[in-house]
Amino acid sequence: MKKAIFVFIVLILSLLYYMGVFTREETLPFSKEFFSVESPASTDRAWDLKKSASLSRQELDQLYQLKLDKGIRNVPTLSFLLIRQSEQARENGDADRAIQMALYSITFSPDLPQPYFELAQALWHQNFFQLHKILPEVLKGAAVHFQYYPSSLKLLYNVFYILSNAILMTFIIFSIVIMVKHLPLYFYDIRKNVTHETSGLLINSLKIFIFFVPFFLRLDMLWALFFWSVLLWGYVTKRDKQFIFIFLIVLVYFPFFLRSFSSFLDAGSSDIILEMNQTNHEDWGKATEEKLRNWLVTHPNDPEVFFSLGLAEKRQGRYPEAEEFYRKSIQLDPKFSEALSNLGNVYLVQKQTALAISSYQQAIDLNPSKGAYYYNLHRAYSQESFLSGKVDRALQRAQQLDPQLVRYYMTIDAPHPNRLVIDEVLTDQRLWKRFMDQFIGKEGFLFRLFKAWFERIPSRVPLLTPILFLGFLIGMARYCRAKRFLTRCPMCGSPTHRFYLGTSDQEFICFNCYRIFIQKEKLHPKIVEKKSFQVGQFQKQDHLISRYLSFFLVGFGYLWREQVLRGLFFLFIFFIFILRFVYWNGVIPFPLPQLSFTVWKWIFWGGLFAIFYFFSIRQLYRFKSKFETGSERSRGPTKTFSANKEPLR
Repeated sequence: MKKAIFVFIVLILSLLYYMGVFTREETLPFSKEFFSVESPASTDRAWDLKKSASLSRQELDQLYQLKLDKGIRNVPTLSFLLIRQSEQARENGDADRAIQMALYSITFSPDLPQPYFELAQALWHQNFFQLHKILPEVLKGAAVHFQYYPSSLKLLYNVFYILSNAILMTFIIFSIVIMVKHLPLYFYDIRKNVTHETSGLLINSLKIFIFFVPFFLRLDMLWALFFWSVLLWGYVTKRDKQFIFIFLIVLVYFPFFLRSFSSFLDAGSSDIILEMNQTNHEDWGKATEEKLRNWLVTHPNDPEVFFSLGLAEKRQGRYPEAEEFYRKSIQLDPKFSEALSNLGNVYLVQKQTALAISSYQQAIDLNPSKGAYYYNLHRAYSQESFLSGKVDRALQRAQQLDPQLVRYYMTIDAPHPNRLVIDEVLTDQRLWKRFMDQFIGKEGFLFRLFKAWFERIPSRVPLLTPILFLGFLIGMARYCRAKRFLTRCPMCGSPTHRFYLGTSDQEFICFNCYRIFIQKEKLHPKIVEKKSFQVGQFQKQDHLISRYLSFFLVGFGYLWREQVLRGLFFLFIFFIFILRFVYWNGVIPFPLPQLSFTVWKWIFWGGLFAIFYFFSIRQLYRFKSKFETGSERSRGPTKTFSANKEPLR
């Protein structure tokens, strides 16, 4: 029991240190402070949602018409205000108004996931039996959450953050188990080989010095644990060696990509994508335009930023400025069909119909499958009464390619320039492509995979790279081939050499256990009794550790009993749940306030964790001691060695 408590304290302290609990300034690879990706909300659209007055249907209809006149698709701040009103209506028992406000919220921001979830909650409060209405709204919200660039970016980083930390925390437990089980053998080997000869003293001193190398280099905890795992290479099993090598791969790539990901999110190149998304898909302010213009000062060859500024100028009725921005965008990217179509819209507003038709035709030549281009061409042809045949053909072609979009714009038909034609925007797919291109860089993904091996490791030595640890691992593997190492007898726990093969390739029993319990030699009863007591005590302690710690770290029992793959899997799932609860609102907060707290989210994740934990504990009670001797055998079937197993020659 004492050993179990000691191991448990070591595990918990290691995990807490890894998460930065004991450090005043977090500097570990995945600490929240190290990845300071939080950014303040934009001040040009910050509303006090709690103090905002309730809006009537007439006011909302007027605001919706203003939204259409401005040509924007999403008004997040207003939608969150409506969600707040829907929540208040639910609290007051007015389900109909709650549904009405949620529907308006969707109308003002169809690309945001929160309005759909709020509508599902409002429908649930109205009548929880109408699942045929509730589930589709939940599915729509989930689909939008994956599609919309800001929310999908947040989701991607949060998932990557949690999975990476879960994997590394799993390998922390794995390395500590290796150290607890095999480090005593390392020092036993040193103590056994202590001699007065100079060569022996030097070798043992070198072994002690090598053990303290992580302290001298001031390695962080992950690399120190990996170093000690490699140092024990000769003592561990073949399966453990495979996972030690996987540990090196994980250490090289996961911190590298998370560090790169976070640094990129903090950089201006990522921020400018969010600003472009806001300009193209949401309401924007002067601060957004200023950021785009400032970006062009240092990056004058960015066609997408010119395109976004042209769109903003056109929506505000500054057509000469919009025309200039679109022209520069096309000069930098002649195949930018969206810019050509939007330039045609600017020409059409300025009554330059011939130039508008020419721009639309160029856009169609570059992308003939875009229905919006034919619809805009139809609008341009409509300015000339003698081109009625071309008007009908262009409209029919647009309806064939994109009937839903054409139907929508025909229903909101109005003389306002932002309603008359379809302004193209930078799609979420294009924003993601830009993100990946900038994140990976011109060199490509394979170069970044190669570069990760030459990244610095947090230590006192600035030139320390993972390639040196790979060399250390290879050197230890070659050294251990030519030398016999001690192992621990799985029956009594005594250090022994690998002479006698047990029931698997990973188990070797000592000479005395082999004679007494396998060969069943007739030895003195006191010797047999003493050995049986030693085996019983060791098996009891081993069973207690694996069972006791599995209550706190699901999967630890499998890892302790050398079922490595299953143990790592269960620990990985366990840490996913733990990190999900720790970072409940995500590592990167949503730029707008989270207005609704849904208990169903807690029920869903809590229910999954309860099922997982119940299943694990159920398996835990099936654990039995690996070996039983003497009177213990009569209590039930046990795992023992075959009597006819021959010793290895």
